Amino acid sequence: MKPIRYTMIGSGTLVPDIERGTASHHLQCGDIHVLVDLGFGTLRRMTGLGLPLGALDVVAISHRHQDHFADLLPLLFTLRHLPGERRVEPLALVGYPDFGADLDRLENIFGDWVIDPGFPLDVWEAADTPIEIERDDAVVEINAYPVVHSPEAVGYRFTLGVAGREVVVAYTGDTEESEEAIALARDADLLIAECSVADGLQAPGHMTPRAVGRVAAAAAVKRLAVAHFYPSVLALGWDEIERRIREAYHHGPIELGADGLEIDL
Repeated sequence: MKPIRYTMIGSGTLVPDIERGTASHHLQCGDIHVLVDLGFGTLRRMTGLGLPLGALDVVAISHRHQDHFADLLPLLFTLRHLPGERRVEPLALVGYPDFGADLDRLENIFGDWVIDPGFPLDVWEAADTPIEIERDDAVVEINAYPVVHSPEAVGYRFTLGVAGREVVVAYTGDTEESEEAIALARDADLLIAECSVADGLQAPGHMTPRAVGRVAAAAAVKRLAVAHFYPSVLALGWDEIERRIREAYHHGPIELGADGLEIDL
């Protein structure tokens, strides 16, 4: 059976943590490979997890913050120069509003290889979605949804289908509790949600465990995986994080994220 698999590459934040990399997530649908966000250190984490860089078909970026974006140029540079390999397949880059203009600015600084890395780049922005990627009997549909964080920030909703099976995976990126987050997550088979700070220490643009629970319950998601932990929420301990989520979200499994977490869907 061809896999539909989720891997949490980085469960942490911009705070350096030897056990937790910055935000990055991998989806495999048959032979289609999708990377969702790639903060600094993602390439190293992927290598450690045995996720081949050369197999990527899609990179989707939620917003400009460097714990979600920083390894994009290292990825393009690596795919261009990786010894013994020459990529010829196109790579789809999906981003937030004005993502294409950001790539143009990076080209002005670093050179033509940013948008001409030696293989085709297909660049899409949130307004271009939904888009579909197909290979053999597998198809991935990608939809961007606005979220409440930085002005350009989006979350993503992925419909993954292979061999007659279909699942929906929603990814919040960074967001606070909002109707936008609920709409993004509605009826998802798996919601990957940020859970950044402890309750009582709310920060604009981020969620606490109780907020995550309310969003997951309102959206009626079937399964929940939480990540993007700052020290204040980690200090609560796993049992307390889960207890606070469970105050609202009663019915589905909860995965308390760690680098390398895998879920077969």
